[in-house]
Amino acid sequence: MSKHIRNFINVTRLNKPIGFLLLFWPCSWGLSLAFYFDKNFNTFIYFMILFFLGSVLMRSAGCIVNDIIDEKIDKKVLRTKNRPIASGALNKKLAWFYVIILCSLALIVLIQFNFLT
Repeated sequence: MSKHIRNFINVTRLNKPIGFLLLFWPCSWGLSLAFYFDKNFNTFIYFMILFFLGSVLMRSAGCIVNDIIDEKIDKKVLRTKNRPIASGALNKKLAWFYVIILCSLALIVLIQFNFLT
């Protein structure tokens, strides 16, 4: 695996799924309670996929922003000093580029929902 892909996975914490699962869990629970199941079940699955994608994308973007802001602190903490931005493996410009891409993809997911809701 290339170092760029490994850095992206590490900075977005995709290798630690508990974060986006904790974000997705209330979405799936709320959708399950609110969905009118007499309608097409495919719509329910479609919304679940959108909620999952949105959870992964926004959590990933949030992790990058956190690492950018906490870079100086992360360098001093044993647990976080090896994060890509703190260790210098990933520069801030590329990190901001990742944030913009992830937020743009999340916006595309968001506009798939009804504008009136």
